Amino acid sequence: MTHHASVVSERVETRVVPKNYAYGNTPRGSVADVVTVNGSPAGIAYRVRLTREADGLQVAEKWSTPGTGAYSFSDLELDQRYIPVALDHTETHKPVAAGPLTPVPDA
Repeated sequence: MTHHASVVSERVETRVVPKNYAYGNTPRGSVADVVTVNGSPAGIAYRVRLTREADGLQVAEKWSTPGTGAYSFSDLELDQRYIPVALDHTETHKPVAAGPLTPVPDA
């Protein structure tokens, strides 16, 4: 017996909310930190995901700098706090969260 799936869609009224700016156009800033492994800067690049503490929304993602472990995110709302999560693509280490980080005003 073969099962077939079907999808029925209908248009519903939606409200578009920009992904990264759910709280409005507030002053902007940035955060920066370093991914470390056993207390030393990470020798390889790690994927870093940044989530807003208030609601868990992932607002950005980027790779840390190999050798230094440094990363930074800009254009963040100053009145929010953020949680960075470092992910090891080699699967040697488990994901690690840090923070929360509070943005400093952009110059």
